[in-house]
Amino acid sequence: TMPSADAMAQASPAIIDRFQAIKKVDLSRMSNLAGNIEVFKDMQIKELNLYYCYNLIGVMPPNIFVLLLEGKAHLKNCGTITMPSADAMAQASPAIIDRFQAIKKVDLSRMSNLA
Repeated sequence: TMPSADAMAQASPAIIDRFQAIKKVDLSRMSNLAGNIEVFKDMQIKELNLYYCYNLIGVMPPNIFVLLLEGKAHLKNCGTITMPSADAMAQASPAIIDRFQAIKKVDLSRMSNLA
């Protein structure tokens, strides 16, 4: 089971610094991995591969949503993943909003698990 966002918020500063320094996450085919995708909300990751993480669920944080739209996050065959609300996107950092607005083409045709 992945730690919750609340558990990560209570971690020591050294652990948080190490966690935030991660740029690429590949947990593909970890079919027993359970948790909420929200745990990635404060990470500055550039690539995310969660193929076949069947028990990963939740509302995508804006940074992960933008990665997905950019083709840098792979969420095929995860549990039910919900796209962020318009309010959540409006509250995203200026850098995330700039990246979101720069997207010209999106292909989510293989994403049957998006809600």
